[in-house]
Amino acid sequence: MDLDHIIQSLRQSFSNDSIKRAVLSDEWYLKNIDSGIDSTGFCYAACEVIYRLDGGKEKWKKMAISKNNWDHGGHCYLINKENSEILDITSDQYDLQNIPIPTNLAKGGGFRTKDFSNAARTLAQLSGLIKK
Repeated sequence: MDLDHIIQSLRQSFSNDSIKRAVLSDEWYLKNIDSGIDSTGFCYAACEVIYRLDGGKEKWKKMAISKNNWDHGGHCYLINKENSEILDITSDQYDLQNIPIPTNLAKGGGFRTKDFSNAARTLAQLSGLIKK
């Protein structure tokens, strides 16, 4: 599947309230609504969708900033293994608030599940990227 198509579909879905309610925990849903920034809280699920639909571990490395190490909560993004470029389609949740993302605090790791997590599967389905 084309990466640009995946990203565009995910970004469009972030503004849909029914998708927010289906994917985000109660805590992150409230943060999303309070911030007025639609991507707030979607970092883990969005990274996982991209990872699973566009090359997996051969192409991507998941990076995570622990909520214990950063006052603004945890944050995830991907690094392309071929060119070392960061892909963070939810960075605007911090950029729009003038909060720099401390990538120096991030650690590489995997996802919690071998297949789609419930949140990532729901996001991918409701974004029209995979069938139910």
